[in-house]
Amino acid sequence: MKYLLTALCLLLPLSTQADQMTAIKSGCFGCHQPDKRLVGPSFKEIAARFTNADLDTLVETVKNGRTHTDLTWGKAPMPPNPAPESDVRKVIEWMLTY
Repeated sequence: MKYLLTALCLLLPLSTQADQMTAIKSGCFGCHQPDKRLVGPSFKEIAARFTNADLDTLVETVKNGRTHTDLTWGKAPMPPNPAPESDVRKVIEWMLTY
């Protein structure tokens, strides 16, 4: 049992790295950064405003996109992201931990 817990603890950072790689692969870093605003809000800004209770709404927003009139963060639209929904969900869950 002790070895199983040790092995699980060692895998946690790999999971975080995998979520970051999914965000890179999905193009999220083109407009968002963990701690600073680019075209869109930072991960920290998003995490401060939303919780896991908003997960389905956030996934829908990323998958379908939003026009500037739908955004509360400026005038740049959120373009639809063609990434698989499972990847989008994984990245948003990771992003909300900031």
